[in-house]
Amino acid sequence: MSRLIWSATVLAATGFLVALALTGGRGGPGLAPFTRKGLMTIPLEEVRDIDLQTPEGRGHFVRAEQGWRSTEGTTSPGFAARLERALTLLRNPGPERVLSAGEIATVEPSQFGLDPPRLRIVVNGNEAASFAISFGATNVLGLSNYARAQASHEVALLPGFVAEEWERVGKTR
Repeated sequence: MSRLIWSATVLAATGFLVALALTGGRGGPGLAPFTRKGLMTIPLEEVRDIDLQTPEGRGHFVRAEQGWRSTEGTTSPGFAARLERALTLLRNPGPERVLSAGEIATVEPSQFGLDPPRLRIVVNGNEAASFAISFGATNVLGLSNYARAQASHEVALLPGFVAEEWERVGKTR
């Protein structure tokens, strides 16, 4: 009798595995398609120039036929790839949290490190499209940066790696 039960259990488990293999498994929340959630909406291929202001100084970069070039001096090897990666980070990862105008109404911008900002980026695209963002201080945990897009009354909390990549761009141009 127990041999019959074990045989039935093995047969049922095998049937279940075959059914999963033939139907493609189970659906779930991890299978959602990628969507861009970044604050910048200008398509990367339409970006024509970038102004970058860091504590180390100011930089202006223009997209030419052969890639990115600096209008103020020379750039280091691999600079164009680093700049493209930094642009992608403005476009792809979204804010972890957005503080509304009501939430920050009684707080001075200097408490977020936005007056003056520690990092300012202005991206100009084709047909007068423009995007500007200022990065301020890191949050208490040190994992995110406060940021404000131009003409926005909200403060976004962006992942720290976004500001860090732009700081690297400013240091290695």
